Amino acid sequence: MNNLMSTKVIVIHDDISEISPIMVMLKVKHGEENVLLFTHSQDGLDYVLKNLGCKMIVLLDKNFKEAKDISGIRVFEKIREKTSLVYIILITVSKITELDDDELKMLINKDLFKFESFTSDYTTILNLVDEAILSLSLRIDCVIEEWIMKHPDDARNKPLIKNKEGVSFTMNEVMQSIREESEVGIEFERSLLKLAIEIFSRQPLRDND
Repeated sequence: MNNLMSTKVIVIHDDISEISPIMVMLKVKHGEENVLLFTHSQDGLDYVLKNLGCKMIVLLDKNFKEAKDISGIRVFEKIREKTSLVYIILITVSKITELDDDELKMLINKDLFKFESFTSDYTTILNLVDEAILSLSLRIDCVIEEWIMKHPDDARNKPLIKNKEGVSFTMNEVMQSIREESEVGIEFERSLLKLAIEIFSRQPLRDND
């Protein structure tokens, strides 16, 4: 499978090892090259932020034992500052009632994909990963990003669109804008959807369509 089409599963959790059943099964299902474990939260965060060109699902712990590690809640915030195109599943022994109101509001408002107990049978978590990958594949912004990432570097650095003021934006700049949900990216998505609907509406319907 083309690596650009693959979804990385990033596990950021200090109670999971490479031989844990969840890691073994994730690698069987999604390929060893697509499943990475980080037992230190900052290391996992750094990897995600440096690889935003990849499609990613993150399995994230809430609490980390070492004092130098930032909390999973902080990791979530840092990722959301850069992109909404990474689906995050919080897997923790903590109960949802242990979250304070501000944390809970932030997780909801910034699109936490799922909250799951780490004591759940690991097949439940595997199913959530599959659900996240499917959901991610159906998002228009992810489809656009996947299309952009298929192009070579030199093509991605050439102008793709101009705004009303005549300012040009490259594919990479459009992709960054889509991740940040800023005006250029939103307008590009809207225009592309309108064009797709217009083209589709011109096609004659066939029997059994």
